[in-house]
This record gives sequence, C-alpha cells and structure tokens, in this order.
Amino acid sequence: MRASFLGFEIAKTGLQAAETGLDVTGQNMAKMNTEGYSRQTIEQTSVYYNSTSYKYALVNSDRIGQGVSIGRITQVRDAFLDARYRSAKSADSELTKKLSILTNIENIYDETLTDGLGATLEDFYKSLQTLAANAGDIEYSGLARSNAQKITETLNYYNTQLETIKEQEKFDLTVSVNDINTLLNKIKTMNNTIQFESLQGNTTNELLDTRNLYFDDLASYVNITTEVNADGTVNVKAGTQYLIDATNATSFTLSLQESSGSLQVITQNGELEISSGSIKGYLDVLNGKGTYATSGENDTKGIKYYQSSLDNFATKFAELFNGLNGTGKPLFIGNTASTIGISQEWLSDANYITATTNTVVTDGDNDNILRMISTLDSKTNISDNFIGTFDEYVSMMMTDIAIDVNYVSDLNSTSGKVLSSVDNQREAVKGVSLNEETVNLLKYQKAFEASSRVITALDEMLDIIINRMGTVGR
Repeated sequence: MRASFLGFEIAKTGLQAAETGLDVTGQNMAKMNTEGYSRQTIEQTSVYYNSTSYKYALVNSDRIGQGVSIGRITQVRDAFLDARYRSAKSADSELTKKLSILTNIENIYDETLTDGLGATLEDFYKSLQTLAANAGDIEYSGLARSNAQKITETLNYYNTQLETIKEQEKFDLTVSVNDINTLLNKIKTMNNTIQFESLQGNTTNELLDTRNLYFDDLASYVNITTEVNADGTVNVKAGTQYLIDATNATSFTLSLQESSGSLQVITQNGELEISSGSIKGYLDVLNGKGTYATSGENDTKGIKYYQSSLDNFATKFAELFNGLNGTGKPLFIGNTASTIGISQEWLSDANYITATTNTVVTDGDNDNILRMISTLDSKTNISDNFIGTFDEYVSMMMTDIAIDVNYVSDLNSTSGKVLSSVDNQREAVKGVSLNEETVNLLKYQKAFEASSRVITALDEMLDIIINRMGTVGR
C-alpha cells in the first residue's frame, strides 16, 4: 500500500505548478505592450518514482510517480531571428542615414523652385551675346559682370551649404559614437548583474530583455555579433574586433579620429571594422570622394565628391575666362568654389572685360566676347573624368545627386521591408498573444481547481479512515 499522504504531495505539486503558471501568464499579460519584453513559459517535468525516498519498498503496481516539478521559467526567443533582425537593422540604419544626408545635398542643387548654377550660367551666356552686339557699352558690360558675379556667388553658396552639412553630420557622428560608448557601458554593467544573479540561482529574464534591447539599439549604429558565455555574459564583436570581451573582462572605447582628411572610428586596437549601420552611413558620405578617390580611399559619392566637382568647375571657369581676357587682366580671383570671386579691377570697371584684342575698341569689335561665347558652347576638359560644356557639367552634377538619392531611396525602401518582415517573424515568436495567454489562464485555473478537488477528495478519504473506520458495532 502506498504512503498515506503521497496523494497530497502529488496534488500539492499540481497546485504549485498551476499557481506558478497563473503568475507567469499574468506577467505576460501585464507586459504585453512593454518594449523588448519576451513572453515567458514554465518548464514542467514529471517527478519520477524513487524508492529510496521510502522506508519500505512499494509494490510495482503502486509506482505512479510523485507529481510534477517546475524546472525553470524561460524566455521564448529565437537567437537566429535576433541575429537576422540586428543585421537587417544595421543595413536599414545605414541606408536611412545616407538617404537623409544625400537628400540635404540634393536640396542645394535643386533648381525647381529657385534659380541655381545652371540658370545663372545661362544668364551669363545671354548677357555675353548681348554684349557682343553692343561692345564697349557700359550698361551691357555691367550686366555681363553682374551675371558673372552671380555664378561666383552661387558657387560660394553651394560650397558653404556643403560645409554646413559636413559640420552638422560630423557633430552628429560624434554624438553617435558617444551613444555607442554609453550602450557598451550599459551592456557591460548588465553582463556583471546577470552573472551575479545567475550564480545566486535567481531568474534573470527581465535583465536579459533589457540587455537584448541594448543589443538592438547598438545594431542600429554598427554591425554586431554576439557570443553567449556559460556564465550568462555575452561578448560583443564588430567584424572580427571585440567591443566587449566578457571572457577576459575587457571592453573597448570608441573615438572619432581624422587622419589625412578622412574620419575614422577607432578603438584601442586600431580602426574599427564597420560594414553597416548608421556610422557607416555617416563615414561614407563624409569621406566619399567618388570618382576622385585614389586607391584605398572611399569611392562613395559623398560630400567631398560634390565639393571637388564644384572646385573643378570654378578652377576651369576662372582659368579659361582669365586667359581669354588677356595676360595680366584677370576677370576672376580664386580657383575653388569657396574662394572664386570677381576681380577688384572688374568690379571697379565694367569695361575691364576685353571685347577685342585690339588696343582701341571701335563699333563692331567684339571678337574676344565671341570667343568667350564659343568657350561656353565648346566641350572642355573640366575634370579628369569629364569632357563637355559647362552647362553639361552642371547638368551632370545635378543628375549625379538625383540618381544617388533615387538609388539609395529604393534600397532603403527594400531594407525597410526586410526589417519589418524579420521583426514580424521575431515578434511572432517572442511577442505576447492575448488569445494564447487567455487560453493559458483558463488552463492553469482549471488545473488549480482540479488539484484542489483532488486534495478535498483525499481529505474526505482520510476522514473516513481516521474517524469512521472500525466504528461499526459500537
């Protein structure tokens, strides 16, 4: 015969399991809208029969087990989906940042609402044609000078706006690097807390959720991979470099460094390997020289590319027109987009622009002006990668930025859909379903009631045995 109170012990484990199940279900329902929360479940296992727990061995027919045991309360997460999500988030953040900066650059070149470099170049061309028919006329000479000045001022403005964007994005990049360092410190602290609580035998699910949220945030800045250690800590890597090496209790600090005119994110071990994330978006646009890049330099069409394009325009434009105006009679000063301007001599005298190669200007002497007009119509080697008219060169610059913005926008749209798809898959695994938790609530409630009823039945049986058996005939 089994022990008298074995049934009570079995039913008690059922009560405890159901009670814990109700607590976990309540936790899930309470936190279903909490960012980063992963639903939790209880692991229940059967308690096997162990004859050593009894003084006397039981007969085989009585070996029914000893109830249920709660192994642990676990999170429902998929490590593979976490890795996919973070990779997708890094790619999406990189493209989002690139699109944002390139759109700002495009707005500088945009001529749909206001006149830009193309319009001022056309005005200068028309004023030269008018001047050719009215050589020596101070009014038309002044008009040509005014339109030439608009070209230089437009180049100055474009360069100033690009410099403003560069400085703003450089500042934002510095802030982002500091944010990464803050996240790494938080992860390091969380590693230590999880390790301590695990050694104490405490449940760390909420701590794991917080740390995973930090990983997700970090992935938006830079590509990361994680390595889980046996003690509950996690190593964090970017490429092949460790950002946090919990195994050896070391962590690294990121900093921004400018070397040879290019920005780099470095650690104590050298330049950080960055293949995606918003930091790569910053660096590509800030360092990108496009077709002007030499071996080993960033060939993205970034701010440096567009600044070099403007500089080439300014250099060739000033060089050709200064040469056409005659030796020692420069129309323009400066040879970059930031420094080009009208010469002081031309500002002082509108007729400083030479209409003829003759010493004395007479009516109809306009051969030099005609050569200037011809220069604007002729194909010129403006840069190492472009031969064409100045107007075509301006169109090329506007086309470049428009194509880049459109291309990155398409990629960004695709990456956003990929990120959303992976996020939905991940949420389907770790997210809380109200319908599922309601079913669990009813399940554990019924299990609790059933175990309670078993105890009541056993109590009634014992009452009969103790208080009523053997009383017949008294």
